[in-house]
Amino acid sequence: MALHGRRVESPSSINTYKQCPRKYYYQYVEKLPTGTSIHLIRGGVVHKALEDFFEADLSDPVTHDYRFLHARLQSLFRKYWLRNEERLSSLGLAPEELDQYRDESVVMLQAWFSRFKARMQKRVEKRGVSFPEAFAHLKPRREEEYLSEEFMVRGFIDAIHELDGKVVVLDYKTSKNGYITPEYKLQLAIYALLYEERHGVRPDFVGIDFLKSVEQVLKVDEELLNQAKFELEQIHASTSSEGIDDYPLRPGPLCKWRTGQCDYYDLCFGGVSVEEFRKRKR
Repeated sequence: MALHGRRVESPSSINTYKQCPRKYYYQYVEKLPTGTSIHLIRGGVVHKALEDFFEADLSDPVTHDYRFLHARLQSLFRKYWLRNEERLSSLGLAPEELDQYRDESVVMLQAWFSRFKARMQKRVEKRGVSFPEAFAHLKPRREEEYLSEEFMVRGFIDAIHELDGKVVVLDYKTSKNGYITPEYKLQLAIYALLYEERHGVRPDFVGIDFLKSVEQVLKVDEELLNQAKFELEQIHASTSSEGIDDYPLRPGPLCKWRTGQCDYYDLCFGGVSVEEFRKRKR
C-alpha cells in the first residue's frame, strides 16, 4: 500500500527489512506472495478466539461462573481450529504434529485464562463489584487498525485496556519468548506513536502478552516515541528505490533451516526468476 508516492510500512515490514533487505524487496516492492505456516495459522486462530471471547453475554445469572467463561474460550478455539482444517492439512505436517500444536494452543489459552480469572476475582472479591461488572472492566478494545499518514505506518493493535485511569496497549504473542526482544520493542514503540497521534495523548504502557506465560510492559516515554520516529525515517529513506540492487541479500540462518526455508529461497539461491516464481504461485 502506498500513499502520496510513499509505501505505508508496518512493524512487520520494517523488521523484514532489518532481517534481509532482499526479502523486503521481494515481498513489498515486487509484492510476491508468501506462504503460510503452522505458526501463522495457529496465531490467527488463537487471536480470533481471544477477540470473540469478550463478546460473552453475561445477562443471564447462570453465566456468572468462571467455568462458563473458560468453556466459552475453549469452544471458540475449537471452532476456529476446525474452520482452518483445510489450511492446516495443506501444510503437510503429520497428524501427530498438528495435534501437538493444537494441544499446545489449548494449554496456552488455559494459562492466559488463569491470569484473566485472577484479575476478575480480585475485582469481585476486593472491590465488591459484580461478576459482569468485573468482566466489563477488564474487556479491552480489540483488533483496532491505526494508520498514520504523517509517519506512513499502519498497525493492528490486539488489545487496548483503559483501566483505573491508565491506558495499556497490548499485543498477543504465541511465541515461546517471554521477554521483549528489540523487534517487539520497535513494534510497541510504533503502536505508542500511532495511539498518541490519533488520540492526542500517549498510552501509559505498551506491552506483550506472552499467552503461554506472562505479560511484559514498557512505560511509554519520549525515548520510546523517538525510537519509533527514527526507525520510520530510516525505513522510508532506505526503501525509496524500486531497484533490486538497492536491497542487498543478507544470508543467514533464516534463509534455510531444518524444517523449512524462506519463501524466496529459490529466487536468491536457486536461479529462479521473478517471472517464473509468479507463475509457480498462480
